[in-house]
Amino acid sequence: MKSMTTLLRVKQREMDALKRQQGILEKNREDLYKTIELLAERLQTELKAAESMPDMAHFFGDFSAHIKKRQEQIHAQIRKVELELDKLALQISERFSEMKKYELALAAFNKREADKDKRREQQAMDELGLRGYIRKDAQ
Repeated sequence: MKSMTTLLRVKQREMDALKRQQGILEKNREDLYKTIELLAERLQTELKAAESMPDMAHFFGDFSAHIKKRQEQIHAQIRKVELELDKLALQISERFSEMKKYELALAAFNKREADKDKRREQQAMDELGLRGYIRKDAQ
């Protein structure tokens, strides 16, 4: 049943690759959220600066619009990453169930083989006991 064991190893490697990819996407999503937070902080800093320097306030509108546009772009990127994560989660789920089928099949095969070995051993022991009894009875 080497082929089943090899197949399980291949499926496990596929699962590991998918999980690594999932980790990378989650890190990207986290980085995008941090970028949004940084932009919001920068917007607040510039708002305070515009309040303290009225002559610079007319630049704040363009800056604010640019920051909000950038945040919208990042939110769009986050939605794409989340869609990819959803697809990946579905793939991982499918691979996991497939892998479990193989694991259960391998476990059933191993149990059948162990039962066969047990029966053979028991038959050999019964045969040995029977021969001993016959010899003992013959004497």
